[in-house]
Amino acid sequence: MPRKNIRKLRNPNDAVVQQARSDDILIPVMGPTGVGKSTFINNIFSKTGSSQCAPSSDGFASCTTTMADYRIQVPDSVAARFPSTRGRCLVLVDTPGFDNVTVSDTEILRRLAVWLASAYDANMKVGGVVYMYPIYPGRITRNDVSNIKVFQKICGKGGLSKVILATTRWDSCPQESGPNREKEVRDNFWNTYPDAPSQAESMTRLENSPESAWKTVETILERMEDSGIVLALQEQLVDTGKSLPQTDAAKELRTKILHMLRDLNTDGSQARKKRLEDLEREAKDLKVPLSKKIQGLFGIYG
Repeated sequence: MPRKNIRKLRNPNDAVVQQARSDDILIPVMGPTGVGKSTFINNIFSKTGSSQCAPSSDGFASCTTTMADYRIQVPDSVAARFPSTRGRCLVLVDTPGFDNVTVSDTEILRRLAVWLASAYDANMKVGGVVYMYPIYPGRITRNDVSNIKVFQKICGKGGLSKVILATTRWDSCPQESGPNREKEVRDNFWNTYPDAPSQAESMTRLENSPESAWKTVETILERMEDSGIVLALQEQLVDTGKSLPQTDAAKELRTKILHMLRDLNTDGSQARKKRLEDLEREAKDLKVPLSKKIQGLFGIYG
């Protein structure tokens, strides 16, 4: 049975793991909104002729706002290379990204927490994690870095050691800009992680093709531990019994929210007022202590 604090965290319509088996190979697919996570999963199924399909968008807008998992048996050709996977299933988890235009960051984290905790409670272990990031266009913003830090806290040290950083949008990136953009992404992703793996171990250039998607999965299988790994968010919620606001991921998200409050300009527009109200609500959900100075600065009152 789920632990008491997990039951309190769940809403009636929350997605949780389905058809769980303890020998399943769990692969969460994470990254920014609209980066192509659903397309990646569909490419995995395309090569096997499966009819399963994850809803995907054609542009940078996200169509994933809830957790969804997709199960596929490890093909014989793959099992021949990785004998420990024979007869087992991959469970690819499509996750919503932060900075979604319709769902708050705190709600995204809650949905992630509920699903991951339900999987851990069902004795499923993570084989590895795919974190997708677009190589083009634009530069990495402070908000992007904040989201990466939240992801790192979701994984913890053990989880980060099994992350594949998959860069996308290579078909749109000028050839001469690619290497510098790739270095920028890697540096920003690993700069707070003291035991960062080498680029060859941790990164892949992900093309929009079944072959490239399977190459990424096979890299995870090659590095996978037989017993799997437990992500920090799972351990803190289920084993330690922490509430969501007490977890490392929620604390990091609180830092992001406070930065966003301070960075908002003071033009007095309706859009700004609405954004402040949204951020205040998120701050309260995560039990962020807002000082009187900050409350007064932005017109937020108890």
